[in-house]
Amino acid sequence: MATQKKATRKKTTATSAEATQEPPRLSPRVWKIMAAACATTVVLELFIHRHAHFLITEGESTRLPALSDSAPAAMSNWFGFYGMYGLLACCGSVLLAKALSVFLKAKEDYYDGTP
Repeated sequence: MATQKKATRKKTTATSAEATQEPPRLSPRVWKIMAAACATTVVLELFIHRHAHFLITEGESTRLPALSDSAPAAMSNWFGFYGMYGLLACCGSVLLAKALSVFLKAKEDYYDGTP
């Protein structure tokens, strides 16, 4: 009966050239374009009239609460609200993904028993 060898990984050490290598960076042109796009949207917010999103007019069902006086309706009229909302949603998505990765990632020896 032949015995199987267990596959092992060889430990390699990084050379000094590999250890000091910097990750790739975005060019300054990309950063300038992104800053210009952000500045443009902030300036446009000064001139664009936003309509009420949660307005309930007279004559509609009286059983509905007055959503035009609610906190989301008041916050949606703040200057820069949608930018802050987008930033918080993006950060929340990243944090949620990092938290889920703790539970969903495969163990290091997951493939060791495969033929």
